[in-house]
Amino acid sequence: MEKILFTIAIPTYNNDKTIERTIASCLNQDTDIDYEILIINNASKDNTHNILQQYDNKKIRIITNDETVSLFENHNVCLKNALGQYIVFCHSDDTLEDHALKTFADKIKKRLFPKKYILWGHSMFRDYSAKLITQAGLSYNEMIVGQYAPLALLYGGLTPSGTCYSKDSFLEMGGYLDVIGTAPSDMTTNIYLAMNGFRFEMMDEMIFRREDASTAPQGDEEAYLQSLDDAFKFFIEKVDRKDISKLIEMSAQSEIKPLYFYYAISQDPYFREQIKRIVDGRTIRIPKIRKETRLRNLLQRLNS
Repeated sequence: MEKILFTIAIPTYNNDKTIERTIASCLNQDTDIDYEILIINNASKDNTHNILQQYDNKKIRIITNDETVSLFENHNVCLKNALGQYIVFCHSDDTLEDHALKTFADKIKKRLFPKKYILWGHSMFRDYSAKLITQAGLSYNEMIVGQYAPLALLYGGLTPSGTCYSKDSFLEMGGYLDVIGTAPSDMTTNIYLAMNGFRFEMMDEMIFRREDASTAPQGDEEAYLQSLDDAFKFFIEKVDRKDISKLIEMSAQSEIKPLYFYYAISQDPYFREQIKRIVDGRTIRIPKIRKETRLRNLLQRLNS
């Protein structure tokens, strides 16, 4: 079958209460562009299967896994089965704005249908773009690529939901990196992709609504730190140590230090001394930073 421009991928597991509104938002895209909706049912145990059986629409393809796999393994199943040149994820408790595909298509056409490309905009609720603006200093409609591109992604991930990826390039890199449970592979994967020449662009546009966020790591600060450790364990195994050291060295020039990245990467003693030299007394003399829980946790790890 000839490739189409877009696949909207819905990886789902036990979201029978919300998946119908997700599918409706994907069907109701205000565009003449040909696209498909690929739903990967991760062997759900609730009523998801029966709900999906009700759909008879040529845009929709449904695949059911024989057994439940991990969250990001299921995202990789989406990647491997998508027919589109570009894949837009929409988690089954989120909804796309009706102009989402048209907005992506206009930008992709302007950029001459790039490979190694990741594009996103704002979400209503849990808006990760805000963090990239305030902490990483990203600007709208400006492509970041090259040696310094990974620095912007050290402050947190891009949720796959509502984000557009050049599919073949992503697959060639192996898809999402391994993680444990719901650890934030979106963070480690995007850093890894940036380190391998991917281009990233943020749009000043609302793309999707993210209210329930059932796929996000749940719990308190301690639980989040553990999820970071779980994700970066595989990142450290995947990436050359010299490249990680170079990334840490470059991050030292950032006005706002990526403390969560420092915490997770310093689980490896190889990098701990390097980070100690960055997070020194000058850092903790700033009152606002000194009070932050994430800094206290980092200092405790560095000095343990």
